[in-house]
Amino acid sequence: MSEDSIPEWMGSFNLSAPPNTDLWRKPPSYDTSTAPILYTALRYPFCAAEVTVSADWELEWDQAGLCIFAGVPPGRLVSGTTHHHPRRSSLEHAADLLPIYPTLPPASKWVKAGLEFSNNVCHMTSVCAVGEGADWTLAPLPYYHARRSDLRIKLERIGYALWIWYEDARLGWRKVREITYFFWGVSDKAVRVGVYASRPANFDFTPGGRRNSGSRDGNLRVEFDGLEIF
Repeated sequence: MSEDSIPEWMGSFNLSAPPNTDLWRKPPSYDTSTAPILYTALRYPFCAAEVTVSADWELEWDQAGLCIFAGVPPGRLVSGTTHHHPRRSSLEHAADLLPIYPTLPPASKWVKAGLEFSNNVCHMTSVCAVGEGADWTLAPLPYYHARRSDLRIKLERIGYALWIWYEDARLGWRKVREITYFFWGVSDKAVRVGVYASRPANFDFTPGGRRNSGSRDGNLRVEFDGLEIF
């Protein structure tokens, strides 16, 4: 499947994130990209993306949601050096959704936003990597959301800004964050959008047993529903 034929809408699909997987950046501009990620280049300038995520959240920092890259996504070939490729998902045609890019500079900017499990409660989370490192924020959800295992998230472009939203079951879309400069100096062709899942917690798992995780293989299984990219 070519990039141009990648669907901008998908129904329901899954990603499975093993332990010790993450999408993160630490100085000096070092990206960790071991999380399963599905993304696509766009035929038109990016406007918005939405998806609903759900899972049996168990371990601290379990997370999943939308991600957007301005430049080459982490884990691709960079200046003749081989970097680690993101783990491929259990989605049958995942390979078709992970296009191979030529040798280009590292990703200059990326953002991820979604649902994260922390202190035994689900939160709205966002991470912004636009310089040598990344920040991390957690936003508490209303009490009627805190014990739910699903959430719909939206990324939206307004001018040069990237807005992050989640859908409140009672009040509709609620704005979480505005990154005013995300699209500044970014070519439309350099934007790639997709979904990710990760289980940053690192623990010893014995095959055939259950140690610190209810899943048999220790993986976090996330269901994505109604992915739309405009």
